[in-house]
Amino acid sequence: MPVSTWTPVGQWTGTVTHDGEVDEYTVTFVADGSLSVTTKKSTGYGSWSVTGEDSLQFSLREDFNLDITQISPNGHRAAYIQIDIDARHDGDALTGEGKAVVHGPDDVVIYATGAQTEARRVS
Repeated sequence: MPVSTWTPVGQWTGTVTHDGEVDEYTVTFVADGSLSVTTKKSTGYGSWSVTGEDSLQFSLREDFNLDITQISPNGHRAAYIQIDIDARHDGDALTGEGKAVVHGPDDVVIYATGAQTEARRVS
């Protein structure tokens, strides 16, 4: 199989859908394989890797801003989310799905859910 020369390096804006909610985000993929993400209520950091000609995986920890009280669907206070996504690109569009595991302030897993994302490269 030929090696892909495509990378997601750069800034993207998108949405993630989970539990009937849609959240907007901005993610920056860096050439060293790291990434950073921001939303209205959180920031996160993680890593990415190209897995095929038109696919990539990324993983990140998204911490809720201290001024946000985020309550999970099962009623517990959430501190951060561990997100793992498998995505495909088509030109300057990314679509993907994966898992979001919500942790409380004591690092205990309080909730897990599926997540779908769509993003576009910022020119």
